[in-house]
Amino acid sequence: MSRDKRYQRLLNDKRWKLLRAQVFRRANGLCELCKAEGFITPGVDVHHIKPVETGRTVQEMERLAYDTNNCQLLCIPCHIKVHQDMRTHTKEKVKENKARARQRFMELNDPNYQPPEQPNPYGQQADEYLKNLEERARLETKTD
Repeated sequence: MSRDKRYQRLLNDKRWKLLRAQVFRRANGLCELCKAEGFITPGVDVHHIKPVETGRTVQEMERLAYDTNNCQLLCIPCHIKVHQDMRTHTKEKVKENKARARQRFMELNDPNYQPPEQPNPYGQQADEYLKNLEERARLETKTD
């Protein structure tokens, strides 16, 4: 389970308990992945298909947390496999989640906060190209 306090608060809410019961009823108490493969296995965990922590605001997190279409009932082995496949618990992902949580906290609590610049995914050549474009645009506005 996530260490994000907002996520934990969402799962301790009465709405989560009601939604969890709905997901169990919908799946007839059976693991939805096993059932799709033709196996009958009791479901134990309600899993969020799209992780709640991907929401950038509390409202987005609530929408993801309480959407029955974003939940599936899984047995413990399937739940472990899903997370392994998603690679959500690797050291890198944990570090990314912490950084994202820290950034959301700063955005919400510090009106002067400026998020750090993200590196350009297209590499250094693209950075140089963009800088040249910006420089040309700046020069053109000076001469006008």
